Amino acid sequence: MKHLRKFVFFTFSLAALMLISCGADEVVTQPTEEENQLESLSATTWAMSTVTLDAADATLNFSGLVLTLKADKTYSTNGSYDPVWPKSGTFTFGSDLNTLTRDDGVSMKVSVNETSLTVTFTYADSGGRIDAIPGDYVFSFTP
Repeated sequence: MKHLRKFVFFTFSLAALMLISCGADEVVTQPTEEENQLESLSATTWAMSTVTLDAADATLNFSGLVLTLKADKTYSTNGSYDPVWPKSGTFTFGSDLNTLTRDDGVSMKVSVNETSLTVTFTYADSGGRIDAIPGDYVFSFTP
């Protein structure tokens, strides 16, 4: 009888330990659409391939431009291309995930995939004498 009590006690103790060690099932969360878009934008450093200003080639004006977008909603360039592309800054999503608004107020449309990033925006002249040429810009980047 003593052995039976020890066996029952041991069995219940073992069962209790097993139940205690079982945690709640892990909940696997899917990334949000914003997180997916940030991942696409920040997956690589983007090298400028072409630029147009009002549909005319302006690539030489931005020679060597490299754009880095990060998941923390910051960006940087490899140099100063002010005021069209400041050296660094932050951005937020606009009315949709394909619209970014920089901290300087410039609203940009973006189209991104694994092999290209296209950024389209209108730069409005603020009246300063060193400001860039105002107009509609289209920047094409590759990884």
